[in-house]
Amino acid sequence: MSFSVFNESFYLAHNPDVQTAVKAGFFASGLEHFQKFGLAEGRVSVSPFYNEQYYLQKNPDVTRAVTSGTFRSGLQHFILAGETEGRRASLLFDEQFYLRKNPDVAAAVTSGNLSSGLTHYLQFGQSENRSGTSFNEFLYSGVTRPTSAFPFNLEKANPDVEAAVKAGLFGSTLEHYIKYGQFENREGVTFNGTTGNDTVVAFGPLDTICGVDVYIGRVQYGGEPLYFGNGVNEVDVLFGGNGQDTFVLGGTSKVGMGFKPAPFYQGNGDADYAWIRNYEIGKDEIVLAGGASNYDFVQSGDSLNIFFRDKTPDLIAKVEGVISVNEIQ
Repeated sequence: MSFSVFNESFYLAHNPDVQTAVKAGFFASGLEHFQKFGLAEGRVSVSPFYNEQYYLQKNPDVTRAVTSGTFRSGLQHFILAGETEGRRASLLFDEQFYLRKNPDVAAAVTSGNLSSGLTHYLQFGQSENRSGTSFNEFLYSGVTRPTSAFPFNLEKANPDVEAAVKAGLFGSTLEHYIKYGQFENREGVTFNGTTGNDTVVAFGPLDTICGVDVYIGRVQYGGEPLYFGNGVNEVDVLFGGNGQDTFVLGGTSKVGMGFKPAPFYQGNGDADYAWIRNYEIGKDEIVLAGGASNYDFVQSGDSLNIFFRDKTPDLIAKVEGVISVNEIQ
C-alpha cells in the first residue's frame, strides 16, 4: 500500500483532533493515525495533490465502487490502485503529462523502481524544477525574462510564491496560481507541452501557450536559459483561456555568431502542426519566428492554415475560427 501522496502537515492542519492527539503523545505522527484509523474513517484531506471530489468526478467507476461499499472513499481506491493506474487525483498533477515530459521517470515507473510519476514528483521532481502539469511551475516562480541591465541574465517572476511554496503554504506554484495568482495578473504564466502530442489548456487573464517542450538549460551568465523543442512529428491542440492569450509558434536558433528564425513544427510537412482552438480575434495574438513574409496564410473552411515558406511550404498551425490573416495581426 503506497502512502506517497500523504502530507503530514496538511493532514494535521485539516484534522485538528488528530493534531491534538499527536501533541498529547497518543500517536507518533499524523501518518500513524491515518494508517491505523484515518483511512478507515474516510478521512480524505491528506495532501494538496489529492482532491476527493475531483477524483470521484473524473472516475465514475470509482464513484460506483464507493457507493456500493467496495471502497470506503476515493482516496482508499487511489492508494490501493489508482496511483499505480496513472489516474489523476487533482488539478495539481497530471501523471500522463509528467511521464511524457520525463522519459527517465517513465522508465523508472515501467521497471518498477517507482510506483508512479507522482511519487517521483513529490520526492524529487519539484526540487529539480520539474512541472507536474502543462503549467510551467519554474517560469512562474523562477526565471522568466532578461533583466534590462544585463540581457543575458534572467530574473525571477514571483519570488514571494517560490518562498511560500518552500515554507509549505502551498503544495506547488500551480496551487498558488489557481487560488490567487490568476486574479492578481501575475507574470511568468506559461503553459507548454512535451515532445509528444499534447492538449494544452490555459486559463487566466494573461497566458503564454506553446505545444512544444520547454526545458531549462545550463546556468550561464548568472541565469538559467530556457530552450524550446522543435515540435517535429507533433500534433498539439492549444486551448486559450478567457483572457489574453499569446500562442507561440516559433523562436530563434543560434547559428555561428548570429540567430535565425526557428519555427516550430517544421520538418514533416502537414503531419505536424499546432491546432489553435478558441482564438479570440482582437484579443489574442500569435508569435511567429521571423516576419509575416516568411509565411503563407491560406483559408481552409472555417480555419486559417499557416505555412512556413521553405523549399516546400510546411504547415505549422491551424487557427480555428479565423479565415483571414488580418484577424491575427
